[in-house]
Amino acid sequence: MSTALAEAGAHVVCADLSAEAASAVASAIPKSDAIQLDVTDPMAVTEAADAVAGRLGRIDVWCNLAGIAGTSQRVSDITDEAFERIFNVHFRGTLHGCRAALGVMRPRGRGAIVNMSSEAIDIHPATVGSYAVSKAAIGMLTRVLAAEVGTHGIRVNAVAPSFVPSELSLGHHTDEAERESYLQWWRRKSPLGDLCAADDIAAQIVYLASSASQFVTGQTLRTNGGISMPW
Repeated sequence: MSTALAEAGAHVVCADLSAEAASAVASAIPKSDAIQLDVTDPMAVTEAADAVAGRLGRIDVWCNLAGIAGTSQRVSDITDEAFERIFNVHFRGTLHGCRAALGVMRPRGRGAIVNMSSEAIDIHPATVGSYAVSKAAIGMLTRVLAAEVGTHGIRVNAVAPSFVPSELSLGHHTDEAERESYLQWWRRKSPLGDLCAADDIAAQIVYLASSASQFVTGQTLRTNGGISMPW
């Protein structure tokens, strides 16, 4: 996603809980910087936004992409601590990012915020309640915020991808045959018969960040291969 935005002409600032991870991505991208950031710390997020805007002069696009894997537990079994961990990163991290972005975008009267939701908001999967609830909350935050800041020239949208193969999502599938069976299960769910890739999400983010979507706000784009087709 960082690469796609850079290729579209953006000066990208890669933020990650791991400074090394942020630097690794930024080092492969022209016109980029890297910062260490814990999105659950509202003060740190605001300070990061102010620092970037001070150094670069403005922030045109802010993407709230931080996420962690959900717990495979039913609602009746999940602890408050486990739920709060998921909710803090996904929802509160997104909320902190939106507030920080607005602080630097509103004075200029323009900007685009892109949030990361999930296919989980539509398919109500058992055992991932904490993950799905946090992602659904992001969807509503996106809509409410879009209604509030449209008059300031700021657009707020979200992307809701389906399952994406990665070390994060497949870490608990250690057996190769079992892993492939799981991937095939996801392929069969899509009318297109394929899996979502990071490049698919990146294309949607570039679209929402660009003038091509200048009259699009409060929307959740479902990059899911047709796994769900809500109105």
